[in-house]
Amino acid sequence: MCKVLIFSCLSVVMLMTTAYGAPLSEKNDTLTTLIKDLENLGTSMKKINLELYTPNEKQECSWQTLQCYLKEIVTLENEIEDEDEIEDENVFSVRNIEKNLQKHTDLIPPGTGCKICEANDKKEFPEFHRELTNFLRSMLK
Repeated sequence: MCKVLIFSCLSVVMLMTTAYGAPLSEKNDTLTTLIKDLENLGTSMKKINLELYTPNEKQECSWQTLQCYLKEIVTLENEIEDEDEIEDENVFSVRNIEKNLQKHTDLIPPGTGCKICEANDKKEFPEFHRELTNFLRSMLK
């Protein structure tokens, strides 16, 4: 009887992990790293003169929102690689953000009925940065 109970509990845990993605601690670790990298990047925001699509749909469209931010981070990376004023440490931070956004996006299921990235307004980098940081912090809660 005890073996059946243990097996049942393990089955439930496996099903929950499969249904809801990665364990919460892995998601939180990735989010925390993303927020720290964004804070590092924030010190040179004045040097970045770029408008990026900034999603305004939040929790109900997390996957699409992250995809949009990821796409725009790639755009940012391409732009700042060619800038002489931007320090290598910032390029490194952007690459880390890109890698961790992709990792985090892979951990959550896609939503439905959400708009495409290009349907969002373009905003200056400081506002894009603030919105992304706030979005990631809201996912930590």
